[in-house]
Amino acid sequence: MTFMQKNVNSFLLILVLVVAGALAGSSVYYQSNFEKLTSEQEDTSSDLSQCQADLDNYKFNLNKTMRTLNMTTQDIRRYDELYSTKSDELKDTQDTLETTATTLKQTAIDLQEEAALKNKYKQDYDDQLEIARDLEEQNSILTSQKNQLEAQVKSYKDGEEATGICIDSFLSDYDAGLTAAMKTDIAECKP
Repeated sequence: MTFMQKNVNSFLLILVLVVAGALAGSSVYYQSNFEKLTSEQEDTSSDLSQCQADLDNYKFNLNKTMRTLNMTTQDIRRYDELYSTKSDELKDTQDTLETTATTLKQTAIDLQEEAALKNKYKQDYDDQLEIARDLEEQNSILTSQKNQLEAQVKSYKDGEEATGICIDSFLSDYDAGLTAAMKTDIAECKP
């Protein structure tokens, strides 16, 4: 040990031993901490993998939702265009309906006026028909009276002829002077 005593300083030896012990202690300490950190890193890595999977799932759902949203937006645009078109058509239909309603009201008024005019004409026709019936009845009566008068005129003419014949016969008998024949002729001439 003389060599060690001569060449080695005890302070340095203690210092080297302390440093070696410290290195060994720190190695053990850092090794246990490293294992803890490794375990935490593995847990964190596992959590990160799970988060990455969740993130991928969320990204997929986000993309799916974005596509659905885009389709919904397109549908909304189509529905907006359809609504605009249908609104225009509805306005046109309402305008047409109002025009038709106005025309219908005017037609109803015209029909009422025509119905009143028709009723007036029908009343006039019925009145004229009644007048025509009265005239036909009067015509029938007048025709009957005419026939009676014509029969009376004929009877008077026949009587006049007979009277004329009687008078002629009377005058011729008078001229002849036959009084008895005259009395017979006068009796024949009396109605």
